[in-house]
Amino acid sequence: MAYPGVTINVENGNLLRAIAVGDGLGAIVATVATPSLIGEVRQIFGLQDAESKGYTATAEPFMHGLLKQFYDEMGGNQRLYVFGTAETATMTEVVTATNPLGLTKLLTVGGGNINLVAIARKPSAGYNAGGGFLDADVSSAVLASKAICEVWQGKNSPVRLLIEGRVANESVDNTFSPSTAENGFAGVVLGGTEPDGSAAVALALARACKYGAHVKLGSGRNGALTASQIYIGTKPIEERLDVEILHDAGFITFHHRPGIAGYYFGVDKMCESGDFRILVHGRVIDKAQRIAAAAYTPYIEDFIRVEPDGTPNSTDAKHLEDILLSAIRANMEGQISDAAVLIEPAQNMNIVGTSTLRVSVKILPLGYLTWINVTLGLTANIQQQ
Repeated sequence: MAYPGVTINVENGNLLRAIAVGDGLGAIVATVATPSLIGEVRQIFGLQDAESKGYTATAEPFMHGLLKQFYDEMGGNQRLYVFGTAETATMTEVVTATNPLGLTKLLTVGGGNINLVAIARKPSAGYNAGGGFLDADVSSAVLASKAICEVWQGKNSPVRLLIEGRVANESVDNTFSPSTAENGFAGVVLGGTEPDGSAAVALALARACKYGAHVKLGSGRNGALTASQIYIGTKPIEERLDVEILHDAGFITFHHRPGIAGYYFGVDKMCESGDFRILVHGRVIDKAQRIAAAAYTPYIEDFIRVEPDGTPNSTDAKHLEDILLSAIRANMEGQISDAAVLIEPAQNMNIVGTSTLRVSVKILPLGYLTWINVTLGLTANIQQQ
């Protein structure tokens, strides 16, 4: 048995079968050194506010660097949660669902309102990251984080994670392909603003928080990133010949665009190959889930008339359909192409006996111009169309 509530099952696989089918409150989880900040969740509203709460460049250079990245990219103040972890805590430990002092604590303190989390780590000098291109903790964290994201999705407080793709051995070929990890809740950011193997997860978080759920991290309309240089390991990305290969493997990476100065994100890839293989699809469905939960919560334990065959009264069912459809359209105008809500009688044959109403919601997302193919050639004349 369970308390009365709204349960939403998010489907995967609809887009690949060609079936029609608040935006950004962020948090940064990263290593801190000050004992009083370890394990503490704090809200900040700007870099100066963060410094006044102990996250200074002197005392907390790693966390301060991430916060500076975030607020430089935001271009102003923004509410942000900060959760400091010990240098001995791996990212895998932090995202493990059964760890009450990890991500679970952050999301609980945030009251289920946090929907984007950047996770990074600065391990001690003697840390063994393994012999691979990436710190072994990265792929481990991607796999471990799925469970906790499913838990919070089940609470109608879905969250997406941006995990630091920390480089351990830059001369070794990469063997990890995030797109095959089957965890669309997480994405791995590869490339940082310092030549130390770190990754600029705070830049990705800032882009996601600054714009709507439907806006891609690399949207050309929003201009270049504020970062002046991007490295993978110790090398500028301009000196690596495998950046596009790494991008195609499923990392969220950086690149230049012809004729435009500065850096841009590539495709906002997540760690799966299904419907939620890009961050915007996950964020849009997360927003729709929160809207659906809010729209139907007032109707929990309410009554509905029933037809002689045991199905919901058609008028009452249509009313409930319209409530949710109106809520989605009102709150997601311009962020989706369309939506459909259906209370199918055949799926609700015995509502008197089950007290369970089954509602189908389909979201038709926007299309994205990731690749634009132009046919260009010479001609002897121009015909007017």
